[in-house]
Amino acid sequence: MRVRSAVDWWVSAIFILVPVMLIAGLLSVTGVYRLVYMAIGLPMLIFLGWIYFGTYYELREDHLYCRSGSFREKIKYDDIKSVRLSGVLYSSMALSSKRIEIRQHGKGFFAGTTYISPIDRESFYKELLSRCPNLEE
Repeated sequence: MRVRSAVDWWVSAIFILVPVMLIAGLLSVTGVYRLVYMAIGLPMLIFLGWIYFGTYYELREDHLYCRSGSFREKIKYDDIKSVRLSGVLYSSMALSSKRIEIRQHGKGFFAGTTYISPIDRESFYKELLSRCPNLEE
């Protein structure tokens, strides 16, 4: 079951404004600077688009698969320690402030905590809970 990430309005605004600013800057520079600007700006545009359009989550047979652009993570259901609804804005694979916090056994807070933001957060949350046999909560 593949689910796209929910996207807050302010995240959409950032993902729209940055390309507009990059394109406007490209139009204002000339000569060699235009090539340098394109060499930096074009990969940035591609990367931002990849994150915006390529962030999703899949409940697979034995693990949760999270993808945000080029970033990927596989979290085995057996390794999940806790799952809870959250609203924190830590850096993560989530494009919305309405998130699900997933903590893993045997890992510290930063390496073992993943935040995701599926479109239908509540039903995804319930389905994820049903697949995790080793929850501590």
